[in-house]
Order: sequence, then C-alpha cells, then structure tokens
Amino acid sequence: MTGAAAWGVGVSPPVIRGRGPAGRRSAASRRRSLALALAFACGASASGAVLGLVKRPDPDDRFANLTFTTAVAVETARNANERARRAEGDLSLATSRIQALSVAGAEQELADLREAERIGVSRFMKDGTALWGDERRRVMAAIVREARRNGLDPALVAAVIQVESHFDPFAVSSAGACGLMQVMPPTARWLLEKESERVKIRPAHLFNPVFNIELGTGYLAHLMSRFDGDLTRALIAYNAGPRVARSVQRGTSAWRRLHAYPRNVLAAYKSFLLMPEQVAAR
Repeated sequence: MTGAAAWGVGVSPPVIRGRGPAGRRSAASRRRSLALALAFACGASASGAVLGLVKRPDPDDRFANLTFTTAVAVETARNANERARRAEGDLSLATSRIQALSVAGAEQELADLREAERIGVSRFMKDGTALWGDERRRVMAAIVREARRNGLDPALVAAVIQVESHFDPFAVSSAGACGLMQVMPPTARWLLEKESERVKIRPAHLFNPVFNIELGTGYLAHLMSRFDGDLTRALIAYNAGPRVARSVQRGTSAWRRLHAYPRNVLAAYKSFLLMPEQVAAR
C-alpha cells in the first residue's frame, strides 16, 4: 500500500505538535505583531509628543498615520484631564475665598451697625417711616462704612442726613436735590466720572439710600479736602456750592445767611456726639 492508501483505511496521520495550517498561523502572528507594534508606537509617540519630538508621518503610510493619530488623541485627553483638575482646584479655592470674604463682610456690617446704634442713629430714624427692617439696618451700616472709607466721622454724616432730609430717602428739594443726603444729579454724574465709572445716572437712582450715602459722603470728603479741613466752608459748599463758599466773606450778610446751614449741622452733630454719654449716664 502506499502511504495515502494506508491512511485512507483507518490509519491516522501523524500529529505534529506546535504546527498548524500555514495561513491561519500567519494571520494570528500578524495580528499579535500589529498590536504590539501599535502599543509600542503609541507609547513612544505619546512620550515624544510630550517632548515635542513627534513629527507628522508620511501621509501614504497608513500604519504610521494611525499610530500618530492615536498618540495625539491620548495626549490630548491627558492634557484635557489635567486642565480640568486644575480648573476644579482653582474653582474650589475661589469658592473658599468668596465664602471667607462673605463671612468677613457680614461680620464687618454687624460691627458697623452696632457703631451706628452706639452713636444714636436709630433714635433719629424713628421719626421717619420710609425706612424699615433690613433697609434701615443697611442704611445705618452704610453711614458708618462710607464715613470710615472717606475719612469722616459717622456722627457728622448722620448729622448732615438729619438736616438735609430727616432720614427720608425720597426727599426732593426745590432745586432738584434728591435722597437722604440731597445729592444733585449733576454732582452725582461728576462724582462717578471722577471715579472713572462711565454710567448713566437718573434722578431716580439717587433714591437708593445706600447709593445716595456713598455719593454724599464722597462729595463731603472732597469738599473737606478742597477747603483744607475748614468744616464750616465745606458745609456751606455742600449746601450752596463751592464757588459761593469760596467767594463769601466772613462777617457779611451773605455769610450770616449761609452760615445757618453749617450751624444746624453742627448742632445735630453735637447731639450725636452727646448721645453715647447720655445713654451711658442712664
């Protein structure tokens, strides 16, 4: 019998271990080789991308292009994750700072409110009905805060408000002055331009009591500086204008007429200064 005939009548062909069909083995080997090469190339390309050493491959080399694209995608994702982590950290830090500032601001406003209570602002406000609850407390705190910010005595600012409007935030004079500190709209615009704040302002804005105090105290501080700390002339200027205050001569009838305003403010100022002593004596 021939070998082929012997196998055909029941004799099994010999088994050769470690070998298979040539075509199947070649395909598997190629897949494994491709995977290993791709992994190695991705790692090398990603490392090179970090160092700026990766060059774009030849457009006709599909394998190299696939490797390059994969490496770029991996590195882009890694950079995006890193940026996201940094952004999250920055946001957390900013949130913590905002919370700390909010707590500090609330504590400072409470301290300002207590100072306003101490000098008796609330007792002068009781006659008015336009300010209630939280708004009244905000006004009291604003008097102390803005006076301190502008280098003025809070009791003096409260005295000006008492004489100007009796703490009525909707008061309007015959000349058009508005609000608690009777600020003129042109004066308000000048103050905002002086602070480089290009905003359009209408008279209605001056009925916001806290905003009005900010402008009024800023203007009074400006006049105090302009008249070298002369409180009487600064108050005349606040009431009648800087030109009038600079030109009027002491002892004249015009001076006596204009001096009525600072005299009234100083009388109210004295009442605020004496208030803590009166409370302590009780």
